[in-house]
This record gives sequence, C-alpha cells and structure tokens, in this order.
Amino acid sequence: MSPSRLGDAVAFRVGEQLAGKEPWEVFGERIRHYEIHLSGDKVEMTRGPITLEGYGIRVFRGRERETGVGYQASNDLSAEGVATALADAERAAAHAVFPTTRLELPTGRGATGGIVEVLDRGLWEYPMDTLESYVAALRAAFEGRKEFAISFGSVRATLSNTSICNSSGLRTGYGHTTLDLEFAVKAFGGPEGPPPGEYWLNDSNRRSLPAELSVRVGRWCRYAEDVRRGRPPPTGEVAVVLPPQVLAGILPVVFGGRFTGSAQQRKMAPEPGMKLGSELATVFDDGRIPWAPMSSPVDDEGVPQRRRTLLDRGVVSEILYDTLYANAFDTRPTGNGFRGLSSGFRTWYRFLHPPAVSPSSIVVAPGDGGTDVELVEAAHEGIWIQQIGWSAPDPLTGAFGGEIRLGYRIRDGKLAESVRGGTVGGIALASEGSSSLFSRLEAVGSHPAFSELVYSPPILVRSLTVGGEQ
Repeated sequence: MSPSRLGDAVAFRVGEQLAGKEPWEVFGERIRHYEIHLSGDKVEMTRGPITLEGYGIRVFRGRERETGVGYQASNDLSAEGVATALADAERAAAHAVFPTTRLELPTGRGATGGIVEVLDRGLWEYPMDTLESYVAALRAAFEGRKEFAISFGSVRATLSNTSICNSSGLRTGYGHTTLDLEFAVKAFGGPEGPPPGEYWLNDSNRRSLPAELSVRVGRWCRYAEDVRRGRPPPTGEVAVVLPPQVLAGILPVVFGGRFTGSAQQRKMAPEPGMKLGSELATVFDDGRIPWAPMSSPVDDEGVPQRRRTLLDRGVVSEILYDTLYANAFDTRPTGNGFRGLSSGFRTWYRFLHPPAVSPSSIVVAPGDGGTDVELVEAAHEGIWIQQIGWSAPDPLTGAFGGEIRLGYRIRDGKLAESVRGGTVGGIALASEGSSSLFSRLEAVGSHPAFSELVYSPPILVRSLTVGGEQ
C-alpha cells in the first residue's frame, strides 16, 4: 500500500468496529520486513518479505477520582478478533488505573504534523533489490583490504504503514522505512605483534546510503586495528571528550527518566528554572529531524511532533508529556507518546506496546568549541572515548559507567595511542553544586552529527572517573 493511501489502514478498519465503545484509540501497523545475514564476507541467509498486520486498542473508563486504562494488542482483524481484543482491554481497564479524571484525546485537527522525511522511496518500492545493492557495496568496500575482514553482519529493512485513530475523530497515518546494520570488523596482523582486534557497531537509519560505505568501512577498519593495538587507559580523574556515538548510549535514557510527566508524577522531575548544568549546555527534544529514527509527522497518539527545549544554558525549561500525563497535569501533550522500541528488529512489534512518554531525538546545541582537532587541543591531556561497551545509565540518578572498548590518549593537545579496557563513569545530570557531566562541561564542539537517538557535536568534560592502569 502506498503511504499516501490510508483508506484501508489497519487502525481505521479496527476503529470502524468500535462505535459506541468510547472513549478509545487504536494504533495500527502494516509491515514488510527483509533481512540479509553475512558469515564472513559470504551471504549466509536472505529472508523476506515477512509481512505482518497488527493493532493495539486502548480504552479509558472513568471512575470517581481516576481513570481505568486498558490496552490489548492483536493481529486478528476479523470482527471476532477485534471484539476479543476490546473485551481484553476492558478487563485490563478494570484493574489498571491512572490518577486523573480529565480525558482529552487528540482530535482530527491535530492529525498532521506536516512533511518529515522518514521514507526512502527506493527502499519502499524495491526493498530486496535495494538491500542486496547495499550489501554488495558493503562487501566491495573490503576488497583489497587484506588485513581486515567481515566477522559477521546483518542488514535488516523494515517498511511500515503506521495508522492512528481515536473516538474523538482523529485519523492519521504515514509510511516510514528503517535500515538496521549490525556488524563486526576484524583486524589481523602478521606473526608478530598483538592478536586480532574486532570493532562492533550497531547502526539505524531511515534510508539506504551505499555510496557512503567506502568511507565508513575505511573508518571501521582503522578502529578495528586500533582496538587490536589498544592498551589500558590511565586511572584517575581525567579530561574526556565524548562524541555523539557515546552520548547516544547515555542521554536518551537519562532525559527520558527525568524530563517526563511520568517522572513528574513520581516527584522525580526537575522544576523549570532549576539549574542542572553549565551555560554551555542547551539541550532540545526534536522529533522532526529528517531521517532520524524517532522522527515522524506525529507521535504514536497522533500529536504533531516539534522541537522542545529541555535545558536552556543549563537551566531546566520544559517537561515532556504524552496524552495521559498531560491530562493528569492539566496541560497539553508535547508529541512524546511512543509505543515500544524505535529502532532495531523489534520495530515491527511496536503495536504490542501501549503508549508511554519518551523523548524523540536528543539534540545538544553546538557550541564554539570548534572542530574535533580544536577540542582535543583544548583538552591538552586526557582521553577521547570512541566507544563504550555498555554505559548502563540509571534513568533516575543519571549515573552511568561502562567498559572502554576504544579510545585514544590525548597528549599535549593531540590524539596519540589507542586505549581499550578499563572503565569510565560519572553522573550525567545533577542539581546545582553537584558534579556531573553537564556541570563539568569545558567546551562543546561546533560540528554536530547524528548517532542513533542523539544529534550532537563532541563535548569536552573537565573530568570523569577512569579506571585503567594500576
């Protein structure tokens, strides 16, 4: 189905069967999924199309001082299947309550957020051909690189028609594509020297860009060789540069845990006007960045997405709300109601999950720190952290820490030898007077880049705790 033809969209077909059962909302997906798996540089398996239609029904049932909220998902679009899903949602609403009696759902007037680039037309119309061309370009980029090889790889494409409707008259939908790459590069050496090294990456994008693979593979090979030769980092409080790919493992979880209506209900959200960082720290939530994994015209409740200011020069500005929490706090939803995971192979299972308030893309505003080279010069001595194995951020305390898979010593203002092993950790957000990643900002770079759910330049932090050499 063309993304512009939504007349028979899944949510609309289900919604037509719910007349008289108000209030309700329906989230639907029509999905095609394709995969190519590599073992070494050989194609091990090709799958697709795997097709799926599914939907979730959410009902709201008023009580004296609260609202019963029930959700049920199904892939049975028959009249009997919809009736069963509705009955299950009704039963859930009898036990799952939310502390508000106010209920205002998005209407048809908010059914479009305008055009946002999230659909790769070539991938949509010729999915397997496009995927095969991408894999061919990936394999070709390794030709002539005798000391490097593909360990394994998986390339997955998910093509989705999302549709949303509710009992207040909202009917909206859009088509979108996702291309996920899970990949590992191995660097070999001769009989002398260190053992082989391996660089792993996970990447999610809305479109296929095979022309970029030659440059990217060259970078991945260099990282694999640097992993191979890396030595343990120093131990102590060290100046650290964090690029977007490291921030992507920290900031979405921390801001999602603190800057939302759910945190506000638990009295864990910061108050507007509270200072949480230096004046160098301005952070947005933006669901309209072209091709970003969480970008879309509307969120999963049909509310138009737009840019929201979370931190303004270190000061708390706004909190994010979905429909339920907006009702609880007598405000308007901010377009941050999302279902399930945004990327990876579980993209096609999103209809199984009820909406929850979450950030879209976290944007760190560029500063005047200049290029990567200038940030390294400003650090003078320290470490550039290229990849953390698992930063494990705590959404409530803001604490994070993980293994350094790859980094580089900064000596006398220049990148030097590679490091690996050991750990790095700290606090991402803390109240004024406490030490945190944002309070210790020394400089913010001038050239942002996208990595997963973060759009940011590299940042220089005055000091973080590193555990490495004894």
